[in-house]
Amino acid sequence: MNKNDSELMSLSLEKHGFRASGSPLDADIAVYNTCSVREHAENRVISRIRSHRKRMRDRGGIIVIAGCMAQRIGEQLIAAGTADMVIGPYQSPDIGSLVSRYLAGRERHSFLSQEQGDFSDRINPDLVRSVEGPEWHRWVTITHGCENYCSYCIVPFVRGKLISFPSGRILDYIRLLAANGAREITLLGQNVNQYGTDTGDIPFYRLLESSARVPGIERINFITSHPKDFIEEILHVIRDHSNISRSIHLPLQSGSDRILGLMNRGYTVGDYLRIIEKINALLPDYAVSTDLIVGFPGETEEDFSETLRSVERIRFDDAFTYAYSPREGTPAFSLPETLTRDEKISRLERLIALQREISRGRLRERIDRVEDTIIEGFSKKSDDRVRGRTYLNHNVVVRGSGDDIGKKIRIRIDGVIGATLRGTRIA
Repeated sequence: MNKNDSELMSLSLEKHGFRASGSPLDADIAVYNTCSVREHAENRVISRIRSHRKRMRDRGGIIVIAGCMAQRIGEQLIAAGTADMVIGPYQSPDIGSLVSRYLAGRERHSFLSQEQGDFSDRINPDLVRSVEGPEWHRWVTITHGCENYCSYCIVPFVRGKLISFPSGRILDYIRLLAANGAREITLLGQNVNQYGTDTGDIPFYRLLESSARVPGIERINFITSHPKDFIEEILHVIRDHSNISRSIHLPLQSGSDRILGLMNRGYTVGDYLRIIEKINALLPDYAVSTDLIVGFPGETEEDFSETLRSVERIRFDDAFTYAYSPREGTPAFSLPETLTRDEKISRLERLIALQREISRGRLRERIDRVEDTIIEGFSKKSDDRVRGRTYLNHNVVVRGSGDDIGKKIRIRIDGVIGATLRGTRIA
């Protein structure tokens, strides 16, 4: 979602007469689009800004901090002299106008409103012809914000309540993308499964189905799904449309019902397992990835063991794993920490080691299978090999050339190199 917001910000700046610099060190305006999900992300960006700040100000330049960190601590960043302007997620796509007014001395330096009237549109047809990434893949944001209020998560506070964009406009935008060469799209939302629940628009599975029917779109991905809102109709749509990725990202977060309750996740491990059973029953071939947090306040060794047992039982293709990071302003922030940082890291390392073993096994199971793959670029290790992702979102390398980039090819998997499949082209 930040990548999509960054594209919108670049477009807005260009529309107001600004030109992209060849290097951050040469820029008159440095824009940092930030994340606040974890403390580490904020610390990294603040460190980077501080190293950049003196050079910028010696040249008369300005530093603009946008995104979630701006929303969370923007006024502090201004007061500390870290930033000249702060712009929250609601208004960041209008950055060109805001910076222009700031430079003209007519406007304030803080734009952190979360009022509906200040929300900047995310569906901009001008993005079709103005994008830094590959033209064959495009991000399509379908919702903004979140109202789940998981106890550890800062997102509802910095990105605001759920806002679903009109399905008609989304589908018109996807058609326009396809007409201009896009072959792959990714539908984005903090919880795509809640699409339309705030407006009475069509449900997510209907939007997914309509997107799959757009001529020219060869692959559709969607992130992220929330288990409490994942319904069987989504799987029916995936099953019935071969251009929808068979990779489902479904954050479990913990294998302990007690910890899931403290996290306010709204489901149990049993509920999650029933979703996996439905996926297994309805999709002949699929991959499931997840998010997992260890060291949540109050997590015992038994709670952690339950997470390990869940991982062993489900056998995720991949997992994004984290040690709990307290976020000021969230309900969990007031919970007493029961583990040291070293204890959290020890548990995280055990979880990562288990998941790596499972991931390697899942990859080996792909050997001799025929897979459709969209090629994304050259292999980092060989000039005569290209890399892509299968429809199960596995990385793969195969012999090829620059002419293959952005195209769908069919390959047979014949080996595994580290965390990457090796294939041979058959069509």
